[in-house]
Order: sequence, then structure tokens, then C-alpha cells
Amino acid sequence: MDMKEFGDIDRQPVRLVVWRVNVHDPVCWRPDPRRPSHVQEDHLRSADDGRPGWLGAAFELPGEFNAAALTRAILGWVDRHEALRSRLAKNGSAIHRTTVDPGAVALEKTVVGDCASPDEIARLLEDLFDAETNPLRWPAYVFVTISRPTSTSLLVACDHSISDGYSTALVPYEIHELYTAAIHGVAHQLPPVHSYLDHAESERERLTDLSEGHPAIGHWRELIAANGDQLPDFPLPLGAPEGTLQRTGRMWLLDAAGASEFDRGCRSHGGNAATGIFACLALAGKTLANQRQFHTVAPFHTRYDLRSMRSVGWYVGMSPVSFRVADTLPEILRAARLELRRAKKTAQVPFSKAMELLGAALRDRFMVSYMDYRTVPGSDCWPQWRTRFLISRSSDACETYLWVSRRQDGICVNFRHPGTAIARTAMDDYLAEVVAQACLISGVRPRRGSQLTDLGRL
Repeated sequence: MDMKEFGDIDRQPVRLVVWRVNVHDPVCWRPDPRRPSHVQEDHLRSADDGRPGWLGAAFELPGEFNAAALTRAILGWVDRHEALRSRLAKNGSAIHRTTVDPGAVALEKTVVGDCASPDEIARLLEDLFDAETNPLRWPAYVFVTISRPTSTSLLVACDHSISDGYSTALVPYEIHELYTAAIHGVAHQLPPVHSYLDHAESERERLTDLSEGHPAIGHWRELIAANGDQLPDFPLPLGAPEGTLQRTGRMWLLDAAGASEFDRGCRSHGGNAATGIFACLALAGKTLANQRQFHTVAPFHTRYDLRSMRSVGWYVGMSPVSFRVADTLPEILRAARLELRRAKKTAQVPFSKAMELLGAALRDRFMVSYMDYRTVPGSDCWPQWRTRFLISRSSDACETYLWVSRRQDGICVNFRHPGTAIARTAMDDYLAEVVAQACLISGVRPRRGSQLTDLGRL
């Protein structure tokens, strides 16, 4: 997203304050034998390249700003999620964990000052988030308030090692609940949550005897063989040299009514909205690039119970998604449904572990994520809270990522791709065809405002 919008309300000056957690007494840190998850370990081993890898959320706080209540809310959030009170450090090839107990963390604030220029605010925020979310330091997350005469926005950025997209989507609701409870002097009503640290350790134990004969490894082997010993590329040429700064953007595919009609149309042919989106992507590749087989990789959550659904952590596994683009919609939907069912099982094996067993050093280049956010606590209030989700910039000549989100107000796609003119045209054409296919299925006209919103570097 474009961070400049947070400083562009009536061009009024805003005050930026940075809020950082800290542990003043070093003895509070205790050795923790629980190992990092495979995805955390892989992330930390590549952290030395200096590329930022953070996710963030931004939203408004209700009423007149209350600094004391925000302090209690942030500390309550940190106490609630053990992943936020634990640090990982590299010592040669080894990775060690230390953790602090609830109540050991303090909060400090630093006034940055008053800013009037949206460009200045965007630069300050990006530089701050890049610097403060290093996975090799603690904390790898930071808060910022942007105060105006009539409202206050809270922004939080976390390195990917401690948070995934769903965890980030939980932040607005949890902070609102904790903040409101602190204002009224009552206990919050948030339910208990599972610890991601326990999840990481149990994952390690579960995969101790994993072998290359596992079905998930075979699934990856099939995808790699079908793509010339690589992982799949975006269907259209990108024309990007190494180090190309990426372009990001957002596009609405369908409004709320259109999304309901799309879901209904997909179900009438044996699918649903999720399989329908993958069908539309596959049909776009067929129309524009004559692709008869759809290939991508996709993330799937690894949250298996209600307590995990409210937990902060990186509960994500990657999986191949590959199916034939048949001649009829029911056939395509059925192929997509069967493949997504298979992919969810494959995602229980971490990508790095699968590549290790295959003896491959590959990276995902074309990724598609689909997530239905309508059941996320507080998602119905996101428009009222002016909620936005953030992601760090990237310089890459290969990566093309799509994040398709279904929300109460419709289905939209955020994207990131190499920032060349060729790639821009390719993505514009591809998404326009996806919209056309979705509208054919739903029987609705394209949504007004379904044009691409260019978010530039961010």
C-alpha cells in the first residue's frame, strides 16, 4: 500500500511517535530449547542479504488518543503471544532461542516530530520499518502512531519470521479490544491462544522421519519436472534484469454483490469462490499464453485448531498447484478442487525441508495466495477503522506474487512484480482477463473502479 495516504488528510501536519518494546533486565532472558520452525530457520539463514521482509497493518484508534491505554494494549498484546517475547540468534550454523515471561517487557516511546509532507512521512516509515524489523535482533517489530487533530492511526510492522498474513490481519481487532478494555479499566475478553513456539517444536518432531518417498515430496517432484527442473514462472514475459525494483498494486476483481454471484456461479458448476479464482487465473493463462496446464505455488495455513487461529506466528506452508485447463468450466473447477485439496496436505511439509530431500536449491517465482478474511475477528470493522495492510519493498527480477483476498466488500488482488514496462503491461493484461473470466462466471458486469491502483514501491 501507499503509506503516504496516512499523512495526506487535508494536508494537515501530523505527529509521528515510535513505540518500542524492551527488556531492561538481561537476566529475564532464559534459554529456550524449543527449536525454530523450518520456515523460520530458512528465513534467518538468508537474513544476511539485508533485504527487508516485513508485514504490517495500519488502522485508526477510536476516540481521543489515550497514550496510557495504548501502552497497556501493546504490552498486553506482547504478553499474549509468546512469539513476540522470544528471540532467535545465529551462532555459526546453530540457531539458539531465548524467551522472556509475560510481564518482563516494557514500552518506550520516541517522538519523531511533526511532519507535513506525505512523501516525508512515507520515507520515514519505510526507513524505520526496514531498520527495526531485522530478524536477527529483538524485537523484530515496531509500532508507530500518527496523530492528527481529530484522529490517530496506529501502524505496526513485524518481520515475517514472527508473523504471517493472517496474524497481521488479527492485529487491528486485538489491539482495539485491548485498548478499549484499558480505557474502561476492565479485563479484556480475548480467548487464550496457542504458542507458536510449541507449534514449531511439534513440527520438528513430526517431521523427524520424513523421507523422499513422502507424497508431498512426490508432489513437488512432479511440479519441478513439468517446469524444466525449475519452479513455475508467470505465464507472460516480464523482461526484467537482475535487481529490478518491484512494482506493487491493488485491483478489485468483484464487489460484495459480484463476489456472492461469483461464488454462486462456481457452486452451480461444482466449485466455490476459491477454486473459481484459480480457474480464472488458469483461463487467463490459456487465453493470453495458450497454457494448457496451470502451474503455480501457493501458501496454505497450518493452523489446526481454534487456539492456533488466534495465535501470532508464521503458520504457513507452501505447495504446488498444478492442474489441466480443460475445455469446460465444470472440468476446470473439479481439477482445481482436487489439486487444492492435495496441496493443503503437501503444505504440511515445509518448503525448505522438501527442497532438502529433493537436493534442490529452488525458489518460488510465481505465487498465488487466496484467503477468505470474512471470518477474521473484526474484519467487518476494517472500513470503519481505515484498516490497511502493508508489505516491505523488494528488488527482484523473477518474483511475481498475487494475494487474492475475499472480504465483506468483495474480492481484490494485491500484486507484486518486476517494475518494468513489459511486466506492467503483462500484469495489467493478465488481471483484466481474470476479471473478464470472473464476470462471465458471475454474470455481472465488471465492477466500477476495478482498474489497477499503482502503489509504486511499497
